[in-house]
Amino acid sequence: MALIDVITIEANDQELVSKFPSDNLRLGSQLVVHPAQTAFFVHGGKICDEFTAGTYTLKNEELPVLNKLINIPFGSESPFKAEVWFVSQLHKLDIKWGTTQPLQLEDPRYKIIVPVRAYGQYGIKVSKPRTFLESLVGNMTAFSTEKVEQYFKGKIVMQLSALIAQKIAMDNVSVLDVNAQLVDMSAY
Repeated sequence: MALIDVITIEANDQELVSKFPSDNLRLGSQLVVHPAQTAFFVHGGKICDEFTAGTYTLKNEELPVLNKLINIPFGSESPFKAEVWFVSQLHKLDIKWGTTQPLQLEDPRYKIIVPVRAYGQYGIKVSKPRTFLESLVGNMTAFSTEKVEQYFKGKIVMQLSALIAQKIAMDNVSVLDVNAQLVDMSAY
């Protein structure tokens, strides 16, 4: 058994939050937090400390310092659980969205209903990692970008459908001229 454990999670673009797989931490464990990550030390279900990029030696007196001795009366189950959660703050920029069904819009010039499809991409970034962990993750062992994507895709498509129809009507843009107005419509 190693005298000093290294606690780290390699970032990937699919997970926004990952829990270090062991809760059996010891005094002297090295915590390595990579750039664009925030790590949280959780003891007894409460966030006790927050760590940004860097290497830290855990010196919290509440850690199970002498795991072997403490565990004996509890059948090798420590009464102290120390967890480390990592929240990724990398930008995920390539999330695609698109209308599942064509939007039925009235062309303002020709006064006919035209089916219009819309698609694009957006990005996300966790800006308040503690709030994200406390409000959305709870005690799940991981939280993927897919969960966020599923939520926002529906909201984005709903809002954009209304915005596209509004912009076409407001600027009196014919559906045939949308490609020429694409940059302006995207900004809107």
